[in-house]
This record gives sequence, structure tokens and C-alpha cells, in this order.
Amino acid sequence: MPRRWKFNAVLCLWPFLTRICLTLLLTFSAVPSAYSKDVPITAIELYDGPNGAAFVQLSGLLINGKAEVRGCTGVTQINKSNYGKLPKITLVPPVTSIERDEKGTMLLIRGSESECVVPTNLKFEKDETLTPAQVADRAALSGQVLSSSIQGVTTLPAFKPTVKIVFVQAPDTELAEYLRANRAHSIAQWQDYLSRYPKAPHTDTSKENLAALLIKDGNDGLAAYRNSVASNTPAYAQLRTAFLRADQAHELLPVNDDASKLREAVHAELVLIAGKIRAELEAYRQALANHTTGYSHLATSRELTEQVLGVDPHFDQGLTLVNSVATETNRVEAALRSGESNIAANHYDEAVAAVSDFRSFADEEPRISAILDKAYNYRVEQGQADTAAQKWNEAVQDYQRAVSVKPTSAATTALKQAQASLQSSNDRSAADNALQQSNAFEQDKKIIEAYEVVADLPDSQRTLVKDRVAALEPAYVKAASDEAKRLMDAHNPIQGRADEIGVQQAYTYLQRACNLDPENQNLKLRRDLASQTLSDYYVARAKIYLEKPLGSGVGIAWLYLQQAQRYQPNRDDIRDERTKYSTVHNIRSTLSIKVVFRDQTSRRESSGFADQLSDAIATGLETTALPVRIIRAADPTPIDPNFQLIGDVLEHRPIAKPSIESLDSEYLVGTRDIPNEEWNRANREYEAANQEVQKAQKLLDAANLHNKKKEITAAKQAVDDAQKNADALGRQLDSIPKTKMFDVAKPYTYTKRTIDLSAVVELGFRITDASGTVIASNPSIRKQSEKQFIVLENVKPEDTKGVKPTGTLPDENQFLGDVEIEARSDLIKEVKEKVQTLPSKILAQARKRFTDGDTDGSAEAYILYLNSTPDAQTPEREEAKKFLHDQFNMVWPGSAA
Repeated sequence: MPRRWKFNAVLCLWPFLTRICLTLLLTFSAVPSAYSKDVPITAIELYDGPNGAAFVQLSGLLINGKAEVRGCTGVTQINKSNYGKLPKITLVPPVTSIERDEKGTMLLIRGSESECVVPTNLKFEKDETLTPAQVADRAALSGQVLSSSIQGVTTLPAFKPTVKIVFVQAPDTELAEYLRANRAHSIAQWQDYLSRYPKAPHTDTSKENLAALLIKDGNDGLAAYRNSVASNTPAYAQLRTAFLRADQAHELLPVNDDASKLREAVHAELVLIAGKIRAELEAYRQALANHTTGYSHLATSRELTEQVLGVDPHFDQGLTLVNSVATETNRVEAALRSGESNIAANHYDEAVAAVSDFRSFADEEPRISAILDKAYNYRVEQGQADTAAQKWNEAVQDYQRAVSVKPTSAATTALKQAQASLQSSNDRSAADNALQQSNAFEQDKKIIEAYEVVADLPDSQRTLVKDRVAALEPAYVKAASDEAKRLMDAHNPIQGRADEIGVQQAYTYLQRACNLDPENQNLKLRRDLASQTLSDYYVARAKIYLEKPLGSGVGIAWLYLQQAQRYQPNRDDIRDERTKYSTVHNIRSTLSIKVVFRDQTSRRESSGFADQLSDAIATGLETTALPVRIIRAADPTPIDPNFQLIGDVLEHRPIAKPSIESLDSEYLVGTRDIPNEEWNRANREYEAANQEVQKAQKLLDAANLHNKKKEITAAKQAVDDAQKNADALGRQLDSIPKTKMFDVAKPYTYTKRTIDLSAVVELGFRITDASGTVIASNPSIRKQSEKQFIVLENVKPEDTKGVKPTGTLPDENQFLGDVEIEARSDLIKEVKEKVQTLPSKILAQARKRFTDGDTDGSAEAYILYLNSTPDAQTPEREEAKKFLHDQFNMVWPGSAA
């Protein structure tokens, strides 16, 4: 066909083709309208009901009878003029929801963006101007309620501020419940949702939301608890809330850092409370041991324990402490029950004994106070009854028990009065008895005995017989003088113990007679003669013992000199003898120990260590409870001490075992740039986004070509969305460096020096007596210490593997010195323990010598024992004193004659 015919044919068909294209265009442009008119809108309306968040599901939703709204973005005032120009927006995808904010403005959500809208189908007065929120107040919803969270709702709730409408393809109760929970955003609502839908499309998100709320509530509770602790009013319920919330969050999401942190924080607070419980419990026990008030500490610890387990019933420290508190509580309760049962049975002493450990808590525990009060009242009443019956001994006992229960002033006064009455009664009885004996002695012509039986009474009793004493004094002076003459004639000169005792008795009679008749010069001359005789005798005896070899009799001699000085205090020869032999006496009659330490090692550096040990032992022994006399090796003495401590330094050295290793590492020599893969990835995303912008722009251009407003609006929106995405990616790309700095490292070698250092100090000692016999020893006191020292050397400052120069070479002398201190401390402890046993060995030696017939040696050992032990009334010291009196007629200084 010729070209011209073809052209003519096209011209002929052009009107027809134009009508077809126009029809198709009208058809496609009518699709949204048809969608909105023909397909009813299904939605979920969320609002606040009487009991919180609520919803209704509805279909056929219309706003002012339309399925569309008008856009008002950027418009602040709406009037009749500009309302009709606002663009219409059909409530079809991508529109997802529409709501009114708290100010009342309607917001339409399309994609991820929100925009201002107002309802359609409104008429304005001529001069009327409204804000978008005021226009929104004229929105009226219509539709059919399909279901609701509140039973019985059949009409749509008003479209008030905060109401939200979510568009859905079909009714979805699970989604509606999820949205309601999300609107309420409360722990209870999320828990309700999850209880209904444990496995649903929104379950995981709901768990995350609920966990976040639980953790926040828990953290708020923890903060409130801490604030309450700071103000000394601990709110343990808040800590319990924190614990429960952490536990609930952990159960929802087992792997959740925030829940773990909350649990750890609560645990830390429980540990602090546990520390307070221990402190309170210790304070209670201390008060119990010291018999002071402090029962409240037990109550506080019990209360805190209950609070701790109220927060976490499985808290391990709390469970341990509750047992400790229960033990103490049960102990008190058992004592109280026993005391109360004994009170009920009138066993008052047993009742007091039952609560004796807890008596200091009487002011804090009424039950203890009640037991003590009843026991006290009973004893006071008994004491009063005994006083009325003049049963003074029983009255004193009753009042003593009353005072021991409660030391009141009334009971103390009554006790003193009863004791005074008892003493008076006893004094009268003793005086009457002495008078009877005195009269009997007088009838038998025994004037001395008749006088002394009343004159030797205690002061309180002698007052009652003073007339009798005065009446017998003249006769006693004559009788005592005559008896003293007889004794002196019979026992002077002194040639043995019987004579010694006879002359002592004569001196005693004469001394007493002189006191009664101080003007009698004859009595004084005879008394002085007796004292001269005794003093001379004791000096002579002392010289015999002082001449014994090696000071073996100096102890007895010293006692003889003391006896001689007792009868004649100002004798120069006694003073001279004491001065001459004082050094020997100080060594032989005391716990004297010579300390000698020897170095058995081959190290020259150890020579001074032995001297240090000697000084340390000497100092340590001087701090013992025993009166020890220390003699150092360099101290000159006329005789050897009683004991010698010989010590040996057996081993004393440090041992160092070094080893050296060469280790590899790297150090930084520079840097260089390398492409940044993160920038490359972001750049690819940015370029792809730009391509999407270009595609969207092409679609917009095509829509503009056809001049279709709806297509143009959609295309513009697509261009805007694509451009926003591209801009965001561009900003992200700008924030990422295109290249990264790469460190350039090179290998090198550094030195690791390891020194295994050990030190050994071994000591030994033995204690010998004057004969060289070993009586105590410890052959080995060994102390050893080992430590490894690591020194990193030749490390470069630019090391890239974190290696740093560390450590220093150890000081061997210092290391050895630390071991020396430990060994010296143990040595002194062992020596002191062994020296503490010496008095018992001396006592055993005294007994053995007496058994062997060595009376003098036994006396010296007993004297050494008395001088080596503290001055206290013990059976052993009394044994020694009795021996000296029985065998030598000596009275130990300070003892009764």
C-alpha cells in the first residue's frame, strides 16, 4: 500500500482511537473512587473507656459520610475560602491510621509520616475561621460495630482527642487486643494480652514491651528503696517490687541485659542488708557476752531477716542468717519458758539460773523482768521473815540472793543490816566462848593462856571482853616474864631447832609484856637480849650457807639474813653480807637464763643474725608473766645462771633460680590509608536510592504529561519519599570516612626474665640446767617462702599487642628478711612457752631432792620456785612455804607468822 494511503487511513481512524484512549483513561482514573465507594472500610477504633483503654471493631467506616478527608499540612487557619482548596485524601492504602492528638488535631498516618487532615463535607459561615483542631471537632464517625472490648457497646465512640482509628483489611481481635494493650501501655494490660495470646503474631513484641515496663517499674522501685534507705525509713516493699519485676522480665526474656542488671542490683542491696544483719547479730552476741543491754539487736536482726526473705525467699545468705537468728531466738525462748515454769512451781533460784545469761536484757524484755521481779520479791519477803525471827544467817543469805537478782538500794540496806546483826551475834557468841575458856584456864593457874585466849580475839570481839583483858594484864606480865626466863635458861645458847623455837617464844612473851608494861626497863633489857641472841644465831647460820661453793646455799642464807634483820634491823654486818653476795643471790635465787646463739651456717652474711636472735629472745622473755632474769653471752657473772638457752642458726640463705626467654611481638612503625568497606556499602545504598528518585521522577513526568491530578499527587509523594530516603542515606554517607587508617607493624623481640626466689631460715634451741641436763628443746623451727618474679625487659613503647615493661628485680636480702621475721617470731613464741614450764620443773626438782634426802638442795629449789612465780596464793606456793617453815622454821616474807 502506498505511503499516502496509509496516512489517510490513520487520519480516518484517529477519532475512533481517541475515544478508546479517553475511555481507558477515564476507567483507570476512576479505580480509587470505585474502591472507596464499593469496598467498605474496616477499622479498629481505640479510645479510653471507663476502665482504661478500649476498642471497637467496625466496618463501613465513614467520616462525615465520606471515606475521605482533606489535607491541611501547613495550614493554621481554615475558612470558607481555603477549605474547598484543601486536597482530598481517600482513606485507602497506604493510609494506615488516623487519630486526634491531645490538642485535638487530626493526624493521618501514611507510611512512616504523619500529616494534618480535617474532615470533608463541611460548610463554613461566611466570616468563620477555625483552627484544624476546631474543624476536627466537627468530625462525625459512622459505621457498624462488629465487636468491642467492652460488652454491650453498639455505637461508635465519639471521635474525641486521643482517639485513634487503625485501618485493617478484615476484623482482627488479636490485633485489636494488641493495639489496646499498646495504648494502655501498662503492665497489667500487657500481661492480660499475653495470657490470651501466648503465641500470636504480636507476642514477641508484646513480651519486649512488657519486659521494658517491668524493668522500668523495677528500677523505679529500686530507686525508691535506695532513697528510703538514705532517709532511714527503708521501704522493703519497693525492693520486693524490684526483685519481682526483674524475675518477671527474666522469665519473659531469659537473655536480657537490663533484667540481669536489675537482678544484680537487687542482689547487691540484699547483700548489704545481710551485712547489717550480721552486724546486729554480732552486737547482740557481744552484749550477751559482756552482760550489757542489747537485746534489741536480736529483734532488729530478726526483723531484717524477715524483710530479706520477704524480698527473695531463696536468698542464700538470708537463709543462712535466718538459721543463726533462729538459734539465738530459740535459746532465749527456751530460757524464758524454763524460768516461767520454775516461777510457777515456786522454784525461784532455778528460775533466776534459767535466765541468768540474759539478765542484762531485763529492761528490754518484760518476760525476763517479770521472772527477776518475782524471784526478788520472794527473797526479800523471806529475808524480812528471817529478820523478824532473828535468824540472821538465813536473813543474810536471803538478802544476798535478792541483791544478786536486783541490786536495789532497799535490798542492799537490808543486807548490810542483816550482816551487821549476824556479825554482832557471832561476835557475842565468840566472846562468850573465849570468856569461858579464859575462866577455865585461870582456874587451872594458866594465866598466859587465860589472857591470850581473850587478848588474841579480833577487834570487834575483843571490845566485848576488854574488862576481862584489862583484869588479866598484871598477872599476865608476871607470868610471861617468868615463862620467858625459864625458856631463856633452858634454850640459851641456841644449839638446835628446839632451842631456836624456845628463844623465839621467850622473845614473843617479853615483847608482849613490854607492850603492856612499857616502863619496865628490866623487861626491855631481857627482850633485847633475846633479840640479840636470835639475830646472832641467824647471822651465824647465814654465813655457813654463804660459804657453800658456787652459791648453792645463797637462797637459805638470804632467808636467815632476813630473819636476823627482823630481830635487829640496823646491823651493819647483815648489810655488808647482803651487799657482798647480792650478785650471787640475784643469779642463783631467781629464774636466771643465759642466752647463747650460735651460727652453724657457712654464710658470712649470717654472722649478725645470731646476735639479733639473742637480743630478740632476751627482749621477748622480759615481757613474760614470769620474773625472768636474762643474762647475755657477753655479760660477765661470778657464777653460772640456773639455766642456759643455747640456740643454733641451722640454715639461713636465699636461693635464686633465674631463667631468660626471648619472646616475639610487634611494634607500630607507621600508618597507611585503605578503603573503608562501610563507606563503600553506604555509597552503594546511596546510589541505589538516587536511581529510585530518578525512576519516581520519570513516573511523575509521565503523570504531568497526562495532567491527572491524582496520579500526579501519588507520583509526587513517591518522589518525595524517594528523595527523603536518598537524602538520609547521603547524610549517613557523609558521616562515614571514605578511607581508614591502617597501622603498619613490624616484629621485634623482647626479654622475659623469670626469677624463682626462695628463702629458708631454720633455727633450733635447747634449755639446760646448771648441771648441763637438757630440760626443754625444739630442734627445728623452719620457715620457708617461695615467690616468682617476672620482669619484662627491652619492650618497645610502640608495642601493638599490649606488652608493657613490668616488674623489677627482687631484693634478695629484703626477701630473706621477711622470712627472718617470721622465724624469729615463731622462735620467741616457742622459747616463751618452754620458759613458762620451768617453774613446774623447778618444783618437781625440789620434791625429788627432798625424797633423795637433800633437804638443803630441796630448800634452795623451793626458794627458787617462790622467786620464779607470781606472788599469788596457790597450792604449789603454799607447799613451798610450808616446807621452809617445817624444815627450817622460816617464814617467807609477806606470809603470816
